[in-house]
Amino acid sequence: MMVIPAIDLMDGKCVQLVEGKPWSAKVTIEDPVGMALRWVEQGAKRLHVIDLDAALGSGSNEQIIKDILAKVKVPVQVGGGIRDDAKADRLLSAGAAQAIVGTRAITDVDWLRSLVFTYPDRIIVAVDARGSKISVRGWTNDTSVNLIQYVKSIEDVKIFGLLYTNISVEGKMRGINMKPIETLLGSTKKKVFVSGGVTTMDDIQKISSSGAFAAILGMAIYKGKINLKEALDRFG
Repeated sequence: MMVIPAIDLMDGKCVQLVEGKPWSAKVTIEDPVGMALRWVEQGAKRLHVIDLDAALGSGSNEQIIKDILAKVKVPVQVGGGIRDDAKADRLLSAGAAQAIVGTRAITDVDWLRSLVFTYPDRIIVAVDARGSKISVRGWTNDTSVNLIQYVKSIEDVKIFGLLYTNISVEGKMRGINMKPIETLLGSTKKKVFVSGGVTTMDDIQKISSSGAFAAILGMAIYKGKINLKEALDRFG
């Protein structure tokens, strides 16, 4: 299993939020590119970079993402507000290993299929959920789309993997909820990246034991609850 540090971008800074709420920033770092380089220096083999402003429709940090892509020598998966072919193409052409798509992939599966046809194995679908229902537009809009039913409906699409975030525990540093993770893993053969609430080494161990492809670490590594280097040494 991989351990992947998250870099969430807002207003040109690296932030960590609680439940994705823009006013809940608990961590703010002025130099996102430097932060990316620091995680790579500590041994990160992949980075997870999200443009929160683009996801919320309130701005763009695309140039900072491109700066990160130009500086680091590890694969970077990039998401946030990727809702058309042009933006996916710009980021993938700039060096992103994978583009993470959520909102439009959920509401327009035909578009997702077309995008994946153009970029096989370079698209990750974000299935961010509160309970059993998927949320979109930076987690601000709850939908009636059932998480498991949606995942089963795209099982034939050649995506790189699924990014599952349990919004209810995101950023709270109270630990993960394994039940929805296990339910999801039992419903798909896709690679699953698990995000939301990862707080301790024990949480990472549970995710690893579940068979997930990767654990995304956010607030815990910024607040010092988890030492990234130790997590990488132990889990990869």
